[in-house]
Amino acid sequence: MRRLVVVVPELLSLDEPVLDRGLPSISLLAERSILYRLAQLEPVETPEARLLGLRPSEAELRQGPLTISALGADPPPRSLHFHLSLASLYEDVIRQPEPGPGEEEVRTIVEVATKLNTRLLTLVAGSGVDHGLVWEALGDLETDPISSVVGCPIHEHLPRGDGEPMLRQYIDDSVNLLGELDLNRRRIDEGQMPLNLLWPWGHGERGPIPNLALRRGGPATVISSSLRLAGLTRLAGYRHLDVAWLGSGLQTRLREAAARLLDESNAVLVLHSLETFRAAGELDEAAYFARQLDSELLAPVLAQAADEPVRLLFAAPSSNHDGLAVQFDSKSPGDSIYPFDERSIDEERLPRIDLESVIAATLTVETE
Repeated sequence: MRRLVVVVPELLSLDEPVLDRGLPSISLLAERSILYRLAQLEPVETPEARLLGLRPSEAELRQGPLTISALGADPPPRSLHFHLSLASLYEDVIRQPEPGPGEEEVRTIVEVATKLNTRLLTLVAGSGVDHGLVWEALGDLETDPISSVVGCPIHEHLPRGDGEPMLRQYIDDSVNLLGELDLNRRRIDEGQMPLNLLWPWGHGERGPIPNLALRRGGPATVISSSLRLAGLTRLAGYRHLDVAWLGSGLQTRLREAAARLLDESNAVLVLHSLETFRAAGELDEAAYFARQLDSELLAPVLAQAADEPVRLLFAAPSSNHDGLAVQFDSKSPGDSIYPFDERSIDEERLPRIDLESVIAATLTVETE
């Protein structure tokens, strides 16, 4: 039995529906599956836990530990892990680096930034603007996320608490060291923002996470563009694919995603494009993506299900209202009378379940 999970957050919307009625693959799924209402997603520390079928209380980790895990590092116990953002400091104001760094620029910056390592502070190299920092100590500390400090004077948001002098010195030294690079002189000459600030934030200690491969009777592969989910996947004993090939938005390679899914015995695919389109108000793009999802991803998976046993969970959760999920089993197809669209969200006769429970049930290998 092949066990597959496809999650598309914010595919459904009561206010701005983009899912065409009559899409053939989704219609077939709705007719031959068990249809559930998904409980509305409430805010939690680590929402990615739900995508692995974990209760959020089982995996409460901050950004830093997730980043360090995603980058493949396993620092000593009793250490604080930070997300380290590469940003711009111009006229004492923190700014987004525009344009973003190229691969050669990142290599140069990482090589130079390792000079800032100390007995307690160690850079963990990532890619683009996303890297990590490990402090081999614990303390009561406050740091501000990069998203909340862009456009603000740097002195208003420096780290506070235990380790404050050390981290402030690290930030100051990054500005002084990176500012002298030829690549930054060149960027400024060309009217671009320099890559001259390393900003640590999202600190936390790595905590224990259940081993899902042991809990569910087998490993699974996760496919997503989320650095946070990649980090949690690794800690939970699953494998996260390198997704440089996946693309994003309308350039998402859905046919290749289907092929990768069908190469796995147990797999989870998470597609965030609908969230992005809705946040930008791009409803035409969202509707087009939904049609491509139907024809390029779901159709090949259903075609494979005609030749081999496949259990497929297709879930569309929402943080604004209840969502929907269909659970299809090629060995014992259901016969639902409810459509997979916004009309069913308020249907009280449908069983209501949370996202993590239905994902866990889909990925659990039954004992003979």
